[in-house]
Amino acid sequence: MGLFDLFKKKQDADEVDVPTADPDPDDVVFPAYDAILEKSHYGDRAEKLNPHERVILVVRLVEDEVNNGGFSQFIYNTSGNFAGDAVASMTAIGAVKTAEICQRALSAFGTEIPVDREARQALLDQKEEEGIGEILDECDDAFYAYEEDLIRLCCAYILAHKDAFDPCE
Repeated sequence: MGLFDLFKKKQDADEVDVPTADPDPDDVVFPAYDAILEKSHYGDRAEKLNPHERVILVVRLVEDEVNNGGFSQFIYNTSGNFAGDAVASMTAIGAVKTAEICQRALSAFGTEIPVDREARQALLDQKEEEGIGEILDECDDAFYAYEEDLIRLCCAYILAHKDAFDPCE
């Protein structure tokens, strides 16, 4: 059974597959994300992902990390390897307001966020000493306001690019 088989129902004796209306976004996004994590070795081998899978990986990493500890945690942890993709990924799914929040948080660093984790952590430590915390806190609060439903937007994106999410690739 494939990832999208649960959104089909059998009809008539011919058993024609007919998509059901409005699948539960959780039933689309979380299995797709799990498959992406497995395929990419939890982001360590992101080069194995196609561009659409990478968008979902980045959006989910941003959401998970910011919700767990704010933008500083997103930058500090290995998820920060994808900081350079955050704005474009949010924009790709249609989360324009969230992309703006991410842009504001990342721009506060005044430089490109390093992909190298140690360099990124050193930059974060330096910027925290310089007072970046207040700006990041404001961005965290704006993110937590959830003006856009990221799960629904991810679901719509996945369904619009269904062929890119074939778990049998």
